Amino acid sequence: MRTPLLIAAAMMMTASTADAQPFSKSGRAEIQRLPQRLTQGWLNNNHHQVMALFAPEAVFIPHDGVHPRRGWAALKQFWFPSTGSAGTVTAFTMTVEGLSGDSGHAIVWGKSDLHWQDTKTAYHWPGYYLLAAEHRRGKWLITHLMSSDEQPTSQPVRAP
Repeated sequence: MRTPLLIAAAMMMTASTADAQPFSKSGRAEIQRLPQRLTQGWLNNNHHQVMALFAPEAVFIPHDGVHPRRGWAALKQFWFPSTGSAGTVTAFTMTVEGLSGDSGHAIVWGKSDLHWQDTKTAYHWPGYYLLAAEHRRGKWLITHLMSSDEQPTSQPVRAP
């Protein structure tokens, strides 16, 4: 009974692998812009812009052993809680250090540099990220995002 299931699964994996094509020039450029589009959403303080980049079942694995968040509802609650924002992203960059994949799946990694502040403290988190994406219905969606930050530095916010 298990053998037919294993054969069917192997055939499905082979078929999807055989259908994969190398990145097109425009596909590669679109994937390389995905981290920049994510940081722009944060800089614009636009949760719709940020969330539109993620697949409905996306997984975010935060730094420092924080439990993963799975799916739009969990991501939105983690990043944009209904109680209101705890602070503001004041600067954010994600460089692309590496890129691999094909026309349907991609892995991107690089350096991240996040500046965030609340009313009392400004934080700086340099680190790295790993992002997985799938091409669905004509666009790339992030399926997994993992961050690995160094310990942040902080300083008091000066009153205006």
